[in-house]
Amino acid sequence: MTTSNKYERAAGVIRYSCALLFSLFSFAYLCLQGDLLSEAQYVYSHGLTSYSIFFGALFITIALQIIQKIVAILLPFNWQYYSLSYFPSLLLLAILTDITPSQLHHFSLGIWWWFCPLLFILYVLALRYVRYRRAVGYKPFHLLWRNYVLLFLMMLMCGAISRTNEVSHYEYAAERYVVRQQYDKVLDVADQSLHSTRRLTELRMYALSQKGELAERLFDYPQLYGGEGLLSVSDTDSIYRYSSRRICLRLGALPGPNVHSTVQYLWAINSVDSLRTPVTIDYQLCYLLLDRRLQSFGKKLAEYYPQSADTPLPRAYSEAVIYINNVSGGNLNYSISQDIVDRFNWYLHRKQELAHEKGGENILRREFWNTFWWYYEH
Repeated sequence: MTTSNKYERAAGVIRYSCALLFSLFSFAYLCLQGDLLSEAQYVYSHGLTSYSIFFGALFITIALQIIQKIVAILLPFNWQYYSLSYFPSLLLLAILTDITPSQLHHFSLGIWWWFCPLLFILYVLALRYVRYRRAVGYKPFHLLWRNYVLLFLMMLMCGAISRTNEVSHYEYAAERYVVRQQYDKVLDVADQSLHSTRRLTELRMYALSQKGELAERLFDYPQLYGGEGLLSVSDTDSIYRYSSRRICLRLGALPGPNVHSTVQYLWAINSVDSLRTPVTIDYQLCYLLLDRRLQSFGKKLAEYYPQSADTPLPRAYSEAVIYINNVSGGNLNYSISQDIVDRFNWYLHRKQELAHEKGGENILRREFWNTFWWYYEH
């Protein structure tokens, strides 16, 4: 085989392998960013259109591949630098997925309005430089790896540009599953996140309420936002795939013009017999617990759960009742399971035992982080 044939064969390998590597990267990256793009399309279209993660990734990848072909035809490329023809496509891919949570509701190109033209100027200058370079003395194998390294570096820069934080991806994924009513998957996604946002907390709590487990597992997740993490009626005008407005509709009614707080909304909806349900009752009682309103909680609990009834209380309510009776001087006559009584006694013992020990609070948190007692006191 002549040297010319070797180079021609290497050129074909470069062309098709770069196309395959780019397509795989683009499709996988778009699937990873699929929830972000779904949220963005829904918000920007004001809920009129939706985005399919699989087909969206497929069509965008095909479009970017077509753009690369056009660039390769219009601009003169020495095939030893052929992978540079993917720069415009990778730049467009980076811009497309560079959406911060603030940009979802206030669209802006950010720095791209001046940075993108600057990059294209540098790109054209680089092409003028490499246009006259020849692969003299290089073996075809070396030229293959030159293209692969350039393509890999451009892919790396594309992936590094995205400014969406990890917890936002969990939030968008949880929202997707809420829309599909796959509440177990919502909680699975929530379990994977080491941090939380108010929206993610709200979606977690809604998923628990739809499974009938809100009062049972209220403190199984970090509650960093108090009652507003349960539901925020001040956010009902925001556009999300599953907004606070839709949660309010599922609870039975939207907040009226004179309702300005979540606690006021829950009081109003539970005051109407036709709207009051076990879910709305749990929302109100859990809101009071999260807001540390123990006196109001005791009154409402007695109203919704008659003290003479033998029905066992959910875990969060039982923990609050035993705390009220033993620490806050209350007198709520409910039957509490022995497991909760034993754990509460152990909590009091451990709190006293670790009171003056270095790092004692962290030890107590590791043992009782998912209890009302820990939440209320810390």
